[in-house]
Amino acid sequence: MKDNNAVKLFIIATVAAAALTLTTASAQTMGNAAMGKQVYLHQCSGCHSNKPGVDRFGPTLAGVYGRMSGSAPLHHYSAAMKAAHIIWNNKTLNLFLQNPRDYVRGTVMPYRGLRSARARLNVIAYLKSISPLQK
Repeated sequence: MKDNNAVKLFIIATVAAAALTLTTASAQTMGNAAMGKQVYLHQCSGCHSNKPGVDRFGPTLAGVYGRMSGSAPLHHYSAAMKAAHIIWNNKTLNLFLQNPRDYVRGTVMPYRGLRSARARLNVIAYLKSISPLQK
């Protein structure tokens, strides 16, 4: 009887540990949109609007998640960005935000990149939140 209880406790502990590991892994791949908005306000808003149809030095970021590179209406893109044919998603935004000039050679975006992986995840969560088709 004691052995049977020990096996049950072992199984319960193993399942609980596995669930905790999956939850932690999920949290590490998801960003915080509110924190991402703060990064946007401090590092992106000078060149990019978060309002649809508002163009600045850079294109509006409203609706960027899921959009093809070089395709925002009103914006005059570099030839490199038009030719890149990138769909902006978690992977491509992460790579671009890390080092824009390396990811799209010839881009005129002067931003050097966001080094913090956590900050990039947060910005991506924010960009997704202002992309109506992705909510």
